[in-house]
Amino acid sequence: MSKKQILTLFVCSLVPWTVGNGLLPLLPIYATQLGADPKTAGNYLAISYMAIALGAISAGWISDRFQKRKMPLIVASLAGVPITWLMGQASSILTLSVLTAILWFCGGIGLGLIGILTGLSASHDERGKIFGILSLTGGLGGLIGGLASGFIVDHWGFQTLFTVAALFNIGWPISGIFVSEKKTERVDKQDESVKRKSALGKSYYFLLTASLMAAISGFVIVLGKSLLMNDLAFSATEISITGAVSGIIAMPLPLLMGWLSDRTGRKVYLFLCYAMSIASLAILAVSTSLWHFLVVSALQAIFMGTNGTIGSALATDLLPQESLGRGLALLSATGWVGGVLGFAGAGYALQSFGMLPTFIISIGLPLIAIVLLIPCRSE
Repeated sequence: MSKKQILTLFVCSLVPWTVGNGLLPLLPIYATQLGADPKTAGNYLAISYMAIALGAISAGWISDRFQKRKMPLIVASLAGVPITWLMGQASSILTLSVLTAILWFCGGIGLGLIGILTGLSASHDERGKIFGILSLTGGLGGLIGGLASGFIVDHWGFQTLFTVAALFNIGWPISGIFVSEKKTERVDKQDESVKRKSALGKSYYFLLTASLMAAISGFVIVLGKSLLMNDLAFSATEISITGAVSGIIAMPLPLLMGWLSDRTGRKVYLFLCYAMSIASLAILAVSTSLWHFLVVSALQAIFMGTNGTIGSALATDLLPQESLGRGLALLSATGWVGGVLGFAGAGYALQSFGMLPTFIISIGLPLIAIVLLIPCRSE
């Protein structure tokens, strides 16, 4: 892949991750200010992640159906600009839920198309490295968004935060203009031999399910950490800065693991990634000080970045090119479906059972992911 394409995809990915990572830790707090209890806040975020999952799946359908990725990417990212601003004008949890769902749907389409463009552009022996480079946008976005969002809210309020986020979001469609799109041939849907060749395969489905289990645990951490820190009277700046610090710590590791996976195999790094989720939940269960939450956020950021990086590279190894758009979109969607189940389940469990039992029960999810990954084999 050319350096220009890498840089363009990097910037195109950085903008939504900065906005998303800047807003996400504070959205449960914003929801409670509009009258939401923990269960309602969890359902609100679950609806949002259902929307982003549908967006990611739609990206795969658009890619395979029309063989076009660049123009839909620009359109989806452009639509997100006014929606981001309108979120700051919301006066009820219902209005906020609708606007967030629309924004997250656009984000799912955009990020899904970026992943597909990356998979089509990268050769076999550089996939781990390229996906690793793009995974840096999550950590860097967490750093930029985390440092800025809490400070803005503490000094000027949520309306200013969403205005600034909308202005920053303008960079997404602008950067999308410079993405290069590789031309591919449309698959003949009536050719049965082609259909057989484009089957996703058992190993892919093991990976898909393992990714879903791990993602659910990750979003339990996201909601639980924000609500626990709010209960312990941490400020918005302190809540958001945990994401910023974790971004600094986590940024180089997914890239390093992606590079190593090109040389030593991918599964061992996914096993390590799931183990980090277990450690993060265990520490969160006993967290009371700011440094505890910093450690939790760092482990979670490494886990989320590595899961996306190595998972996408392994899926690209497993999938035939005819099914690459659909397969990568579905894998991307597991992260967002994990958000739906994680937020809704965590919101209910936190309100019904409390913090400690919820975190302990959630440790079982990455353990299931480890078991599911064992029979997954790439050709």
